[in-house]
Amino acid sequence: MARRLRRRGFIRGALALGAFPFIGYAGGRGGPGAKASGHLKFLFMADHHVETDFVQSFGGDKARPAYTCWKPGDHAALIETYRFISTDPFCRDCAFALFGGDQVNTGYLSHAEDLRGEMKNYYRTLAALDLYTRTKGTDLSDLRFATVPQFTCRGNLPKGGAPVTFTCRPPDSRVIAIQGNHDTGVGDFYRECAFTGGDVRFITFFASYVGLPAPKGEYRSTACISDNAMTFIEREMKAAAADPAIRHIVLVSHWAIAERDGKDFICPIVDACKENRMNDNRRKLLALCERYGCDLYINGHEHNGDYPVAKVGPLSDINCGTPTCNPPKPGGKGGGAFAIVEITGTQALFHVYSRARVSATGALEAPPQRLFTREIPLSPLHA
Repeated sequence: MARRLRRRGFIRGALALGAFPFIGYAGGRGGPGAKASGHLKFLFMADHHVETDFVQSFGGDKARPAYTCWKPGDHAALIETYRFISTDPFCRDCAFALFGGDQVNTGYLSHAEDLRGEMKNYYRTLAALDLYTRTKGTDLSDLRFATVPQFTCRGNLPKGGAPVTFTCRPPDSRVIAIQGNHDTGVGDFYRECAFTGGDVRFITFFASYVGLPAPKGEYRSTACISDNAMTFIEREMKAAAADPAIRHIVLVSHWAIAERDGKDFICPIVDACKENRMNDNRRKLLALCERYGCDLYINGHEHNGDYPVAKVGPLSDINCGTPTCNPPKPGGKGGGAFAIVEITGTQALFHVYSRARVSATGALEAPPQRLFTREIPLSPLHA
């Protein structure tokens, strides 16, 4: 039924879109990285967890221990990873970069001093990525970017503090970063947004973080999707499915949506838990994906360098690693720090790379290496 509806184009549905407020930045199609019809290449990274401690002096002048993900040399390794992406013949011509949340580690309004330091380090590091510096302030109209006008931060506030509302702005480069649970107080990162690369429409959303009880010695977590996020997602999916130039809809968030299996997907979004009294929007989201033909979901959060893939409803859920630290698992592929993603007419290819390796003094020891490729079949919206 869903395929028949998609072939009809949803033209009437597109004309009948509701009045939910959003900001759209109209433009043309294609853009850098969309080399030919039906071929798009982009960079995906998540869970950088940039720390204030890692100004990377190498002299150990910071007495306060850094976040457990960060070890001596990590900041220099991230910079060398960006330099590799900027110069490698295969990686350097991406259409855009999509950062999947937790770009900083203490991005909470309750930690204003740390947040300021982390954002300074985040942008200082990002300056090593040519895609960012080269496209900053350029024409981005081909992205056809849309977002909600504002979002309000209600969690991780200073004691007695009131919620803070941020006004969303259009991107100023081809690096688009969304929020995870570690950067809820960062107005530079998006919660709900949508943009186009080639013939693919990307839709992102934020989920509120909640904790789940777990067996002793373990911790499992999840998140819940707001009704406002669902309104934005439905509007964007409906419009994308009605657009004959769009062949694929890709959904992106920080959290996985596949069922917990105790091995790869241990911190997904679920509805059926006492902590999530809000709604059953996970189920509704899967129904929207089925209706409008979205079959790929990209996320991070679990720092899984194996890039596992699970089938949930119509979606292939791929859970991605972190460029901060990803030691290979025994017997596993592990170590995946970032992916160069290619989307063609019938598949998504996640070319997974390790991060750069540096010495204790910050000298480059080994550049990133391609580790493996995940192949995910896709079904085009329009035949």
